[in-house]
Amino acid sequence: MSLKQRLICLAFLALSSPNVVAWDGMTTGHIRTIDVTGGNNYGFRVSLEGGPLLCGNSHTWAYINEADSNYQTYVAVLLAAKAAKQSVTLYTNRQNNASDGYCHIGYISVN
Repeated sequence: MSLKQRLICLAFLALSSPNVVAWDGMTTGHIRTIDVTGGNNYGFRVSLEGGPLLCGNSHTWAYINEADSNYQTYVAVLLAAKAAKQSVTLYTNRQNNASDGYCHIGYISVN
């Protein structure tokens, strides 16, 4: 096998790795609403304009809890993005990986 063929195979393996597709949802948009409630009761919730589905089920909002690592930074970034009218990409997973589970935010990118 040539070096070029090996590199193509390695690239294919890297792209098909479970870590690359570990999210149930990856959605980009502008934040429409922010809701805040008790710290571990889906404490900080966001939805995006247009109401897209956020993690492969029927939910149009995603959350982080006060107990989540880096919670204060997530909140600050989401509030700043809303205030600045910047789009965000939310990477989410279904709670308990159930098809009807709520969407838990695991990663954010401000665009």
